[in-house]
Amino acid sequence: MMLSVQDIHAGYGEIEVLHGVGLSVEAGEIVTLIGANGAGKTTLLKTISGIIKARQGQVVFDGTEIHRMRADQIVRAGITQAPEGRGILTRMTVEENLLMGAYVRSDKEITADMAATYEKFPALRERSSEPASILSGGQQQMLAIGRALMARPRLLLLDEPSLGLAPLMVAEIFRSIRQVREDGLTILIVEQNARQALQLADRGYVMERGNIVLEGTGDDLLNNEEVERMYLGRQNGTGAKSGSRRADPGDNRSGDAPDPM
Repeated sequence: MMLSVQDIHAGYGEIEVLHGVGLSVEAGEIVTLIGANGAGKTTLLKTISGIIKARQGQVVFDGTEIHRMRADQIVRAGITQAPEGRGILTRMTVEENLLMGAYVRSDKEITADMAATYEKFPALRERSSEPASILSGGQQQMLAIGRALMARPRLLLLDEPSLGLAPLMVAEIFRSIRQVREDGLTILIVEQNARQALQLADRGYVMERGNIVLEGTGDDLLNNEEVERMYLGRQNGTGAKSGSRRADPGDNRSGDAPDPM
């Protein structure tokens, strides 16, 4: 097992958002996490990444406990995240943003990996010397994923990669995610578009109010009546039914500055 999350409690100040969450990810899998706004999905990814410290429980990556590590140590261990809101450095060029993803590396293959990233995302190559601020929303998401890949992770965390994108660009982002998996990476994805996420995933989890309430294969969850009613029916643009719960305190949709990778 590549990643094991066991009985994780975490939150912000006096607010506990996660109440004993557990999940697992096997090497080579795409695992998706769905749920309404405020369920705790982003908080869970931040806890795995070390941005938020767990109050209780364990996060084990490749046999090593990582829940007490700093975020940069977790990146060095092999986990990177493309955060919700993308978190790109708008005053820096596209290429400089990508190089920031390789800040933990000192090997001689960074240039080759840059070329491989441009191969995956040709639009970035065309704008490599331009400031990231001029990119479209879809191109910014490509840049966020490309930057995360530049650290050479073994586990890639994706937080709402299709958020705010036009349908054609959503299709392009999901195509890129499939290609990344074909290249051998393991992926844990939080995604507002529950149907596409489950179609992409080997397995999935449903989170409600800081708890995992359902798990299964992607196909099983797609065919589950409760999942269909709550997350796959008529949607309000967030991937959840109308009247979704309060926002996760870890979300960046309020306009707060995004977290680092």
